[in-house]
Amino acid sequence: MRFKRSEGLSASEKLLAELCDRSFLKLWTYPNLFKKPPGKELIDLLVVFGNDVIIFSDKSCSYPNTGDADLDWSRWYRKSIADSAHQIAQAERWIRSCPDRVFLDAKCTEKLPIELPNATDMRVHRICVALGALDRAEAETGTRALKIEPAVLNDAGRFTVGRTDKATSWVHVLDDTSLMTVLSELSTIKDFIHYLDSKVALMETGNFKFAEAETDLLARYLWHDRTFPIVEVPYRIEPKLWEKVEASPEFLAGREANEVSYFWDGLIEYISDRYLNETLEFGNEYSMSDHERIVRTMAGETRFFRRILSKAILERAEIAKQQAISTLLPSDQGDVSYVLYIGRGDQGGDHAAYRTERAKNLQLRCVAAKAVNPEKRFVVGLAMDARGVKGSSEDFFLIDTVGWSAEDIGRAQKVRTDLGYFKAGSAIMSRISEDEYPGGRKAVDVPGLANELSGLTVSESIELAAMLKTRWDRSG
Repeated sequence: MRFKRSEGLSASEKLLAELCDRSFLKLWTYPNLFKKPPGKELIDLLVVFGNDVIIFSDKSCSYPNTGDADLDWSRWYRKSIADSAHQIAQAERWIRSCPDRVFLDAKCTEKLPIELPNATDMRVHRICVALGALDRAEAETGTRALKIEPAVLNDAGRFTVGRTDKATSWVHVLDDTSLMTVLSELSTIKDFIHYLDSKVALMETGNFKFAEAETDLLARYLWHDRTFPIVEVPYRIEPKLWEKVEASPEFLAGREANEVSYFWDGLIEYISDRYLNETLEFGNEYSMSDHERIVRTMAGETRFFRRILSKAILERAEIAKQQAISTLLPSDQGDVSYVLYIGRGDQGGDHAAYRTERAKNLQLRCVAAKAVNPEKRFVVGLAMDARGVKGSSEDFFLIDTVGWSAEDIGRAQKVRTDLGYFKAGSAIMSRISEDEYPGGRKAVDVPGLANELSGLTVSESIELAAMLKTRWDRSG
């Protein structure tokens, strides 16, 4: 094992680590970090993903019961939220000024294995996990949630969170309910960070005044195509909006449609787990930064796009039982192209020789893909075998073309021309129209897929193209 990280110390820290592992994946999630000197705990959980750093502090405490409602709230707020915001501010200062002195263990012998961004490029997102107040909140207000009111400073309003003077910027407060809901519904780093950024922008407009719960904010955001609609006058968010949205057939259909998207998460965890355990057949020699860069590109997809990519791969894995297929897959990231190559398997022959040939086919197609989309910087290649093949294997490949010259692009075009990759006559184009919330929202048109079905007769190509079209029409 390349390193050993904590899984959380207290029950609430373990819950937080488990939720973040599921949403952000283990390679980017680090509970219970320490600083040196003096080897004291730095923060309860840190997520590092490129230039984005998410700082979680969990200072959850039991709710006091002195008989004085205002005093009880003030004491709980100080221990659970104010102290948490202070810890976040201290941790932020430390990782900006001393990024090489962040450790996984209290003895400070094992450094944080992932590279922190430099202070200039770092985008910090601050999360306070505040558990333990909802029973009293429900008893006193009838609502089992912490309210959100941007104008409130510190503990000025009971069971209400707004600004804090313990931090220089917004600290997002998640309670028992919203922690589970937000991390479950925004279960990728890109989705989660976009929500946090959108929420901060909303708070700073001045027109949003009040929400009964964080989950109502989330409901408004999700149901308006992951945005907060611009409102020119002061307004409050409709109470219990989350319950209405979550109960809608369209929302439930979208949640069910997303189940297939976890195939993409599985690919990322599969290769990362084997890299960390040094059990990859090829690639164990890569540095942590090189490996992380490959899988970070894949992890940069939203949940919706992971659904699209997963469906495309699994459907082509069925087709590959008849014939190897290569496809240019879309990305939600403007500078990324994916190349998928699925072989039929070794057919009982020499698997090593088959895999070498499959990897060569993938790499050449990745070069050709740059000629198809020269504006894309990264080309990620994925090679695998047809579904159900015995002894199957996978290969992953990344090309960063940032330094490519016009001559390099010309050579890529020559590979594409000479070998006929992703060209009219050798590729069948299909288009995707997918609803995030089937039955109730507008479909999203995704750029075309170039499907290579080399070695087939004209009639076989037409048959497979029709199969692809039928499946996508049905899924949309």
